[in-house]
Order: sequence, then structure tokens, then C-alpha cells
Amino acid sequence: MAKSELLLAVNQIAADRNLPREVVLDVLKGALATVFRRMTDVGSTQAVDVEIDLETGHIRVFLQKAVVEVVEDPRHEISLVEARRICPDVRVGETIRLDVTPANFAQRIAAQNVRQIILQRIREAERDYLYRYFSEQEGEIVHGVVQAVTPQGATVLLAQGRAEAVLPRNQMVPGERLQPHQRIRAYLAEVRQTSRGPELILSRTHKNLIRRLLETEVPEIYNGLVEIKAIAREPGQRTKVAVAATQPNIDAVGACIGQRGMRIQNLVHELGGEKIDVIEWHPDPAIFIAKALSPARVLTVHLFEEKRSERTAQVVVPDDQLSLAIGREGLNARLAARLTGWRIDIHSLTEALEQWLPRVEDPELQERMGEAARLIPAMREALARHKSQPGLPWSADELRDARTFLEAAYQAYMARREAERARRKAQKAAQVEALEVPVEKPEPAPQPAEPARVAEEAPIPEPVATAEPAPSTQEAVPEPLALEGRESPLSEETAREVEGEIPVPEPALEPLEVSFPIPEPEPVEIEGDEDEEEEEELRRRKKAGKGKERRRVRYEIDYEDETWLRRMRGGRVRDWLEE
Repeated sequence: MAKSELLLAVNQIAADRNLPREVVLDVLKGALATVFRRMTDVGSTQAVDVEIDLETGHIRVFLQKAVVEVVEDPRHEISLVEARRICPDVRVGETIRLDVTPANFAQRIAAQNVRQIILQRIREAERDYLYRYFSEQEGEIVHGVVQAVTPQGATVLLAQGRAEAVLPRNQMVPGERLQPHQRIRAYLAEVRQTSRGPELILSRTHKNLIRRLLETEVPEIYNGLVEIKAIAREPGQRTKVAVAATQPNIDAVGACIGQRGMRIQNLVHELGGEKIDVIEWHPDPAIFIAKALSPARVLTVHLFEEKRSERTAQVVVPDDQLSLAIGREGLNARLAARLTGWRIDIHSLTEALEQWLPRVEDPELQERMGEAARLIPAMREALARHKSQPGLPWSADELRDARTFLEAAYQAYMARREAERARRKAQKAAQVEALEVPVEKPEPAPQPAEPARVAEEAPIPEPVATAEPAPSTQEAVPEPLALEGRESPLSEETAREVEGEIPVPEPALEPLEVSFPIPEPEPVEIEGDEDEEEEEELRRRKKAGKGKERRRVRYEIDYEDETWLRRMRGGRVRDWLEE
């Protein structure tokens, strides 16, 4: 093939398909490699390289084989001796390229097969190229021409007709009527990869369309001198944009509006007459909310922030500004709430005074209001006058005094609220500390050499009608000799158990914090490890809850032995069981 013919073919295909020449060349090489595999027994897993010299039109085919000592697979391996004939410096384990171009390869190729393969590969390459191209454009504005309009939406041709995009009906501006062959700008919302090529979804209602249009029309936004903080949009009706300057001495709002409003008018014309309000952003939420409700004039903004999801702003406006602040069907208030992220409650001045005047009758609030408390009688008189004469406008002095009164009442109310919250928090903390029962540390165990002296010093219990609670097992227990010569209050059977004639049944229970009226014959020695185990047991029972422990004790004692239950009624277990 002559040089001019090959170059002409590659350039022609690249121009017709709007593809780079390198992509077309890669497609041609892949098609020739496929034809070579079909002509020979080369497997699909073996690497085949095709080189095309555009200057001469010569085609060469290469195979890659591994150099080995002993050839086991001739299709993928070559011996070291044969490899060194081609390349003397090759070593075992390396890969060598072999020129396997068949004789008269260009003439032996079936033109029809090559043509089908090349067309198929070019279509695949075109789809991949378009997907990569539009994936980079996702989230940007694209220009297109309306091809057709249906009840489900519109079809738009992009990139000079190379791709088709879909503009769904729910992504079209309400009331907007598109005509075939009309040039529009839309926001590329989504790009999907399908077997038939990339699927492009456009939008004309996305709020980021406003952001991209402003970046196009306002150089200060594109260069970063002005930043868009928030956007709230009702497609086809109104849009509010909050902007802020990143450098001093820059008017952010004026830069967006332009000289005589030329910049903003271009956006309004592009969106079919949709109104756009540009608002200066402020870090103070109260000031920002007041500006977001423009064009209405705001007297005061009271913030009530319990949680981030329950942030509420109570806005007070003059009576004649109430409908303007709310807007048609609540549009202005709804957009302001979306722009600021606060729930906004709008009240007229008359409603606000009716709400706050009964609250400030509290002497504590009047004391917290300070000098502003002297405005209370004047506010009552003004409220009565305007209620008796509906439609009477508020004077400038009345509006100034009302603003002062409402701000002072709000500050006093919030101060008392914070004080009450702090008092309740302290009270709750005190209750929690009172409910906590301190764990008493067990007394140290008596030394083995002192049981006799402890028995002599131990007082002899007085005979009573009912058994007194005995000392804990952690304390020293007196010897049985200390009870000689005195009448025992226990029954005959219990006394025989004490003397050792009848063995005392031991319950299969965990150690409890209970005391038994039956003295043991020998003092109990408690080691250090046992003290720690008892302390750990006390902590565990305290954490688990006493009610659960009481039910478990009652069940196990009653189930094991009723006689044991009767003997334990003289101690603390009796109180637990009666509860």
C-alpha cells in the first residue's frame, strides 16, 4: 500500500469519527493482529505485536517468546541456542521478540474481514472515547441542540452530534417549552456506561447549574475572588445565592450583579425569566437570616438552638412586611430556610408583642432586662392602639423601641433559661451522687495469735426474744466458750446444731452480704486475696442491681431448705425477703 493511501485512510477515518489519529492506528493494529491469529495457530493468550510504518506502508508482525534451556511449549518458548542466533546477548528467563510476518501478508489479508473488524473496533473505541470524555465533563455545563421533544423529556445532541443526551421531564424547568433545533445549556448530572455507549443525563433544575452559570458570567467567581457559600432554588420561580468575598475591598454582591445588572440579566434570560437574588453571606446566623429574607425588612431574629437538627429562628417583621417576608405560597421563607439551614418562624410585630409582654410580667425577667424594662408600659399602649386600629402603620420611634424591647426580653429570657438549666444539671448530679452507695472496705483479719484475747474482750450477747443480726464474717467471731453459763435464746434443735451434734447443712449459694446468728466454732481467718474477691463481688452486685439479687436469693433459699430460711429471718436477708 502506498504511503499516501495509508495516511489518507487513517486521517479520513479519524476525521469522520472525530477520533485522534493514534486511536485509529491502535484499532488498525488490533485488527491486523486478530487476522494474523486466524491465519495461524497462535493462541489468543499469546502476545502479538503489529508495527505499521506510515512512511512506507510496511506491516510487520512480532511474537514474544520466553528463552528456556529445554523447550516444552514451542508456541510460547524458544531454546537458548535459537534465541542467541537472533540476539547474542539474550539469557535464560528473558523474553525475545520474533519477526513472524508471513510472506505477502498485506496481499493475503481478506479485505472484507479486515473491514468488518476495523469498523467494529472503531465503534468500540469511539464509545470508550466518548465515555472518558464526558466522564471528565460530569458536573459541568454542556452545550447542545434539541433534537426531539416528547412527553417523557427531550433528546439533545452534544459534541457536534457525536453523542445523544437525555433531558428527563422532571429535570426540565416548569413552564419551559423547548423547540427542536434550539440551542440550550444544561448541567451534565450523570454519565452511565452501557453496552450501546455512554448514557448521558442532563438537568436544567439542578442548583449547581446556577453555580456553573455564575462561574461563566462572573470572572471574580471563576478566579476565586468571590466564593459561593450556598444556593437555594425553586426551578422556574426564584433562586437565592449567598456569596462572600475572599479578599478585602471586593463587593461580592456587586460583582455578581454587574454594571446595570448585565451579568445577572444574562442568567435570568438563560433560565427563562427565573428571578435570582444575590445575598451577602455573614458568619453570624442572625444577620445572615435577616439578609436571606430580603426584600423584606427584619426587626429582630431570635435563635433557639437545642440541637443541630432542631435549630429554630424566630423572626419579627413589621406588620406591613409580613406577607413580603413569607412570599407567595411561602416561597421566600422556604428558600431562606434552605439557604441558611435554619427553621424559620416569621411573626408580625403585633404577634411578637402579644407573645413577649405576658412573659416579662415576671419580676425576675424585668430585673434581667435592666433599663429596657421601662419600655414595657409604652409597648402595651402601642399594642393596644394598633389592635384597636387595624392597618395603622408603626412609626420609626415605635419600631426602634420595639426592637430594643424585644432584644432585651429575649436576652433576659435566654439568661434565665441557661441559669435554670445549670441549676437542674447541678441538682441531677447531686441526686446521682446521693444514690451511689459507698462500698465499705472489710476490716483487716485478726492475727492467728490473738483469738483468745479477742474472745475474752468480746461482749456476751444479752438474751432477747428475737435473734439479733450477728457480726459479718469479715469480723472476728467469738468462741463458743463465751456462751457458757448463759441461757440461749435459740431453739433446742438449733442449740444442738451449735454444739455440733447435728451437722448444719451448707447452702449451695454464692457468698452474700448477710450475717447469721449462729457463731462458728473457730474464728475465720480472711486472707488478702479473699478480701479482694469479696470487694469485686460487691461491685458486681451493685452494678447488676439489688432487685435481681433479691429474687435469686429468695428462690434458691426457699428451694433448698425451709429450715435454713427460718434461721436467716433474724438478719438482713429478712428485710430483703419481706420487700
